[in-house]
Amino acid sequence: MIKEIYVISRRKLLSSGAALTGAGLLSSSWAGSVLAQGINNAATNDVELLHQLSLFLTERDALDPSLTLRVLARCTEADPLFPEKIRGLWGSIRQQGLSRVAMLSTSPVYQNPQYKDTVQKIVRAWYLGYTGTPVSMRAVDDTRLVTFTGALAYTPTLDATVIPTYSRGHTNYWVDPPSTVAND
Repeated sequence: MIKEIYVISRRKLLSSGAALTGAGLLSSSWAGSVLAQGINNAATNDVELLHQLSLFLTERDALDPSLTLRVLARCTEADPLFPEKIRGLWGSIRQQGLSRVAMLSTSPVYQNPQYKDTVQKIVRAWYLGYTGTPVSMRAVDDTRLVTFTGALAYTPTLDATVIPTYSRGHTNYWVDPPSTVAND
């Protein structure tokens, strides 16, 4: 059996790399335009309604409005009926007179599986920074990024936890061990 050996020239390697880089840039801009189209199609009152609902569910005084748009776009992308579900959920919460999220878990509203699922999707998107369910050891799943640095899961320990990929100091700062825990 004779095996053929393929030799790639440096020129061919560089041109292939340049072509792949260009394709990557075009596909990312295309994905951004698709997301923007989804956001533009969202009704303004749905965005405001999701923002109010998110403030209620996360018990926050303020949330980034641009992230509200991304949460709405990503959740609607996964479930086209999502805007209708949030309208029904918010209407039921207001009808029941729930003033705090702690009251929600024992209310009849949360006993409705559709509303419970909608609540969990919204809270998951805000705290984890993505929608969908990641599947281990798979190249493809249904997760979609909402935010990385804006995920609310980082806020309770922000004074001690560095958001991954952000350096605390200069280049190679990790080479020397910290002198104390307070300095790390």
